[in-house]
Amino acid sequence: MPHTITANNGTGTTTPAAIEGYNPSRESRNIIYDLLDGSIAVVYVAPRPRSGTLKMLYRNQADAFAAYNLHASPTAFTLSSTDLPAIGMSYVLDGALDIDVDAEMGLWWVSVGFQEV
Repeated sequence: MPHTITANNGTGTTTPAAIEGYNPSRESRNIIYDLLDGSIAVVYVAPRPRSGTLKMLYRNQADAFAAYNLHASPTAFTLSSTDLPAIGMSYVLDGALDIDVDAEMGLWWVSVGFQEV
């Protein structure tokens, strides 16, 4: 499979049929001071690692719920992709963990809020 997600504690692996959404952002950590003369001073700090939402497509309920339950594990995860190598990362669950179904098509989506570590 082109996309593989592995729990770093050894509890399992999931292989979504597709990555349907990947919406990362990197939050600035610069410190900005307003000076008395009206100017500003900046302390430059590297931005935080990527965070956002990862949306994965599954073709059946069993695989979708296995991925959903895997992401509820208290561990970090490693994402690797042969199709999209730039999205590879280690991450932890941060925010919402959702599951959704398109009953007509029989497709399932698992969305994971992530923080790269």
